[in-house]
Amino acid sequence: MVLLAGTKKSLVIAHRGSSGKAPENSLSAYKQAWLEKSDAIEIDLRMTKDKHFVCCHDNNLNRVSSSRKTISSLNLSDLKEIDIGLWKSKKFKNESIPTLEEVLAKTPKRKKIFIEVKGALKEHENLFKIIKQSNFKKENFHFLSYLPAVVKLLKKRYSEYPATLNLIPSLYNYDFEKILSIIKKSKSNGISLHVDSSESINLIKKIKNLDQFVICWTVNDLRFMKSLLKIKVNGIITDYPEKLVRLLEK
Repeated sequence: MVLLAGTKKSLVIAHRGSSGKAPENSLSAYKQAWLEKSDAIEIDLRMTKDKHFVCCHDNNLNRVSSSRKTISSLNLSDLKEIDIGLWKSKKFKNESIPTLEEVLAKTPKRKKIFIEVKGALKEHENLFKIIKQSNFKKENFHFLSYLPAVVKLLKKRYSEYPATLNLIPSLYNYDFEKILSIIKKSKSNGISLHVDSSESINLIKKIKNLDQFVICWTVNDLRFMKSLLKIKVNGIITDYPEKLVRLLEK
């Protein structure tokens, strides 16, 4: 049986780490997330030219560095030379893109990692070799993807690990029945939904009323946080986990 994270209380999930305060998808951002009492981090996984898994949202490095290269065109040794911290602040100078192994080594054993898989995940066997060698329990991991085919693959080959489809409700006009159909067809463990309006909140309420697993992103607005906590969603992904922790502690 797959154990789903956040079944007892809404998890605080730091989006690319505590990315409001530190460079996204950096060891500094993940460390800050743990300092702020996050239950989990959400990381984005891509592959280098020489087949190493690294944490970066975009394939190109334009947003997080002065480089115009792409992750997939670089070997890990060359990628490690690129500074991804300076754009955020001088105090993060010389921060480099971390490998999955580095992230796992720095993650407390009782915390959870939501891994958003970018692309078609052709090297899934290598990925799960790293996962299984990490000494973390299966329930520490939860996979996310925008691609139904990837979710189906994960559910078929690695059914003991939860895998959930990411979806932007506005692209489907917040259609409740349509989104339920997508969840079913993809064999997803519930749904991971973008929150952008009261319409998305109302949709989430309907889905939760069916006892579905629901996590929400990227929630930085206190009003949305409060609404989602009231609905008792399973997890909230935010750039500012400390803000969400304070709400939960009230």
